Amino acid sequence: MLPGMDDTIETLKARYAELIAEIRRHDYLYYVEDAPEISDRAYDRLFQELKQIEAHHPALKRSDSPTERIGAPPKDGFVRVRRAQRMYSLDNTYNEDEINEFMARIRTNTSGKDPAYVVEPKLDGASIELTYQQGQLVLAATRGDGAVGEDVTAGIRTIRSLPLGIDEVDDIIVRGEVFINRADLQAVNQERAADGAALFANPRNAASGSLRLLDPSATARRPLRIFLYELVQAPSLPLTHWACLKRLRDLGLPTHRLERRCETPGEVMTAIRSFSAMRQDLPYDVDGVVIKVDALDVRHQLGHTARFPRWAVAYKFESERAQTLVLGITVQVGRTGTLTPVAELKPVELAGTTVSRASLHNEDEIKSRDIRVGDTVFVEKAGDIIPQVVGVIAAETENRGDPFSMPRVCPVCGAPTSRREGQARWQCTNQLACPGQLKASITHFARRAAMDIEHLGPAIVNQLVDKGLVKDPADLFTLTVDAVAGLDRMAEKSATNLIDAIQASRSRTLDRVLNGLGIPLVGEVAAKKLAKRYGSLAEFATQEPDVECDELADIEGIGPKIACSVRDTLADTRFMAVVHKLLDLNIATVTSYDPREMQQTGPLAGASFCVTGKLSQPRQAFHDAIRAAGGDVHTTVKKGTHYLVVGDAVGKAKIERAKKMGTKIIDERELADLINEGGTRDSQG
Repeated sequence: MLPGMDDTIETLKARYAELIAEIRRHDYLYYVEDAPEISDRAYDRLFQELKQIEAHHPALKRSDSPTERIGAPPKDGFVRVRRAQRMYSLDNTYNEDEINEFMARIRTNTSGKDPAYVVEPKLDGASIELTYQQGQLVLAATRGDGAVGEDVTAGIRTIRSLPLGIDEVDDIIVRGEVFINRADLQAVNQERAADGAALFANPRNAASGSLRLLDPSATARRPLRIFLYELVQAPSLPLTHWACLKRLRDLGLPTHRLERRCETPGEVMTAIRSFSAMRQDLPYDVDGVVIKVDALDVRHQLGHTARFPRWAVAYKFESERAQTLVLGITVQVGRTGTLTPVAELKPVELAGTTVSRASLHNEDEIKSRDIRVGDTVFVEKAGDIIPQVVGVIAAETENRGDPFSMPRVCPVCGAPTSRREGQARWQCTNQLACPGQLKASITHFARRAAMDIEHLGPAIVNQLVDKGLVKDPADLFTLTVDAVAGLDRMAEKSATNLIDAIQASRSRTLDRVLNGLGIPLVGEVAAKKLAKRYGSLAEFATQEPDVECDELADIEGIGPKIACSVRDTLADTRFMAVVHKLLDLNIATVTSYDPREMQQTGPLAGASFCVTGKLSQPRQAFHDAIRAAGGDVHTTVKKGTHYLVVGDAVGKAKIERAKKMGTKIIDERELADLINEGGTRDSQG
């Protein structure tokens, strides 16, 4: 029935709604169920009828219309999105013993009972979070750093298996994975080869790269698919993850439908083995399984660490191996000057990528395995990501190279190399004056977990350093479009994009800056702890360089080794010169933590606690109660710890340390009394 006849507007509205529902149903059948009911020509007729109604009656057009999948114009860049609930990573396990240890920890923290689990395939794609408001898809954001992602809504809307509208009046947030089937990747790469473009190494890279295309019409040409596996937020969440998955299916959202509910640890192991056996039969890449506690209240009780949920873990399948020939051994220089030997290999296919180089770790590792040029070796990917040589298959007696030894001069700058007694690594002694170290440090500064500077890859970094345009990370912020446009393969548009990305990184938070500066032993978690302690880069720069390690170790989450590393870094004049240049350029003016937001009042204000032993509730529950009452939590007993809260089975060493430090030892009941009565003044002064 076409517009322009004698239809009433109400009849037209009804037909329009019917067409949207019908097309949505056929998209689901085709892309999710793989069971189409009508021919492509019949589907096209429905689509054309819908387009004609919208063309003649634009007032009827809905935002969830299938015609709106590619309605957005190309973007200049991606908007950052701060999510309400952090998107955590998963801790990894690699064997059944580690899985049993994970379930034993859960059992210990759930009154000695095994909860039910849900075991699911771990899709190898790009993580995504979707927000539906009153049934309409309004936002899609990438994982990013967990707290902040990028708005890729326009690209996500092009995925035909994903409904733009659902029959749900409440606002909901769901998470899932965007991926490409292996067969579809082959077709995409054939097209790219014909166009002279670089091929995608694997489906994961193809999915992630497609989402980050600024032009939605280009994304639409990629055969992206999506499976949703987590209902994160809804006004009335079901009681279990199993029920949440059913609700997603009932809403017509695409799910993998391979989940298995397991009542016992034995059933979990059976499910893992079953998924491992079927992985090659699936049309998409699966690099493991995820084991999740089913009951949502138990999940809440178990909580999270700084990086991972305590109620879920990933089991990574054994890495694929390939055998190939060692053609040579070269040495690369890292940002801290560490020399790493690398095997140059005869190219070989491994886990969906072509591998021609693999890490050999260090000189001792090479000698223990007697790896030489000319040997046939096993290569595998650590965590299915980093290629490494894991063993020699055949040591050729003829034409075999000499035993390898590390160079006594840096292969990049020619400075002497050294190896400290008791350490396996050799280092260039030239520090940041070595171009190899400088290039690696700038690449580290620009990486996603640090300053997240788009378009600044190793090839550009190499040119910036070789041409003398950048002598330290702070120099990035003084670059101009004209200077960058003079680099190889950098037209004015590309140069402008790079400079815009560098300038956009000025707003990164203090923890990212500290992480990017590459303080030895300081990663994402420790950087957040330091940012919380100092609040600003200026405050960090005023820290006395002769500070005692013990004083820095008083920062929650900073252990003795990290504390001494920070102390040594503060005394490094070249490092601090970079910090002061960043301050002069007004970098790191935003902090992840506002000290004013910390609880300054409450019955436990000013008191610090360490909690240990077997307790009536998970330890995190006590930590939360202490912080809510204004107290501070130490992970170990140290100078300044006022109270040690003990349960059963506490080691003698911890008790003795508390006595030595003058820390008062109390039990759960006494802690409850302190919270209820506010009596903390008889503790250590």
